[in-house]
Amino acid sequence: KQWYQRRVRANNLSMSIAEIVFVLGPPGAGKGTQCTRIKDNFGYIHLSAGDLLRAEQAAGSEDGELIADFIKNGKIVPIEITIRLLEKAIVSAGATKVLIDGFPRNKENLEGWEKEMVDSGKMKTKFMLYFGCDEEECLRRALGRNQNRADDNVDSFKKRIATYTSSTVPVLNEFESRGLLRKIDANGSPDQVWDLTQKLFLEEGDVPQLTNFPALPTPLDALPPQNAASLPPQDTSSVDPTTLDSISAPALPLTSSEAPSEFPAQHPIIRDHNESVVLMLGDQEVPQGQIVEYGGLLSLCNIL
Repeated sequence: KQWYQRRVRANNLSMSIAEIVFVLGPPGAGKGTQCTRIKDNFGYIHLSAGDLLRAEQAAGSEDGELIADFIKNGKIVPIEITIRLLEKAIVSAGATKVLIDGFPRNKENLEGWEKEMVDSGKMKTKFMLYFGCDEEECLRRALGRNQNRADDNVDSFKKRIATYTSSTVPVLNEFESRGLLRKIDANGSPDQVWDLTQKLFLEEGDVPQLTNFPALPTPLDALPPQNAASLPPQDTSSVDPTTLDSISAPALPLTSSEAPSEFPAQHPIIRDHNESVVLMLGDQEVPQGQIVEYGGLLSLCNIL
């Protein structure tokens, strides 16, 4: 039965059409950092074409031997191999929402992908996400990240920028002509860039994954009704009748009107922050589309 379930699941996944967001940006733009946050918050899987090629080469597979041979002879790895590895990773993960980082790097990559994946109906392109960053800022980040990369020096970095620009700008222009280019200013801090990125994905219709948003106590109005008849009986057999007045019955739950004034607010409050409407739960801001736990129930914040 388990084998059958796995087989059925694999067949179903192979028929799923994955929605692809391509991610490009100059070296040092912080693509990896933002892709990790997108993956964690919006349920995408994150694939790097370069990482897949290196992993396949290290595995010593038939494709891996071909990759090693091309690299050894200073040749570009055929696009068919890269596409095959990407498709394999997507299907194996059962993914329907995918970030592909660092691809397509040129028009040939794009044309090969669309011929094999899009025209065949296997994949659907959602948009191209481009993280734009000034060369000086990219250089500062690259030289300061201390990852012991041989190409993280001024001369090598500038060559990488020049190569990147000449090969990828035509790809960006193609996506822009189709209305599928989304640009993010990546010159700010990682948190500032994430604010822009998160807003973009919400606008594109993505729903955030359930997060560890702090759970709030059950609202008083949601507590089950209780009366004296439903209270558990107390054992008074060994108590002197003259002292019964000292026995404390279990306290009934307070109603909302009886709650002390310092009791924390339990109900959502809508506030306008510079014309951007947000939902307030206590002192926590909840963005549009966020899933939160409220009163023991999972709720989607949908401000109309």
